[in-house]
Amino acid sequence: MAITLYPPTRPRTLAELLDASLKIFRVTLPKCLPYASMAILFGQLSTLYDLSRGQMPEPRDMNNPVWVTLYTAGSILFFILWMAMLLRQSAVAAGRPPGASDLLDALKQTPAILAICLIGSAAILLLIAPPLTLAEPYRSIGFGVMLLPAIYISVGLSLALPARMLTHKSVLQSLLYSLRLIRGNWWRTAALYVIAVAIIAAGYLFTAVMVAMILPGAGRAEAAARAVMTAVVLAVGAMGLIFYTAILLSLFGDLELRQLTRPPG
Repeated sequence: MAITLYPPTRPRTLAELLDASLKIFRVTLPKCLPYASMAILFGQLSTLYDLSRGQMPEPRDMNNPVWVTLYTAGSILFFILWMAMLLRQSAVAAGRPPGASDLLDALKQTPAILAICLIGSAAILLLIAPPLTLAEPYRSIGFGVMLLPAIYISVGLSLALPARMLTHKSVLQSLLYSLRLIRGNWWRTAALYVIAVAIIAAGYLFTAVMVAMILPGAGRAEAAARAVMTAVVLAVGAMGLIFYTAILLSLFGDLELRQLTRPPG
């Protein structure tokens, strides 16, 4: 009998949502790991480029056309592969056999995926960018004040990509649908994200400490140790992406179910 973890059959508590996400993560990990690994790898192309030159990663090396090209192309490929992984994860969690069409479907949705990312980023930048043009101390005060609505909007729009990929709504409908789903459940959603980020960060920290203890950090083995460390971090990042996507999937299914049972108005 096929295992069906998505969509949910009843609304879940926060603890039940976390438990369902962990179950989805465990069941879908083998099938989703190739997409997640490639997504993380492409997303770190600019960082790997800096490391290959023996430099520390530059957050915004905008004067280097190679860096800009790698960053832009890597970011686009990251989102395409991430959405392909979301489609595969939803299929596996629903008990359906994953097919080869998930990547093709994500490729077809590339304009919509990029539009949602750009609109969401622009909405946040419109809130936090104006205070940065002010002089101190007004800059820090204004940024702190505008950071709160920026966080609110970022959480509110966090389900726009799943809405697009799983319900095939238009770009604008997906953004509005995400806001509507999270309305009335903002604190619960934010708490789940905080828990997810804390778990992923703990995994990164534990892995970094273990690798630092096992591998040498100096001498002729330094380059090999750095390469192994990079590979391990990418692997942990891939698993973290699968877990975070499982959080999005279980949350999206739960909020959709709550939307159906929500009284009008």
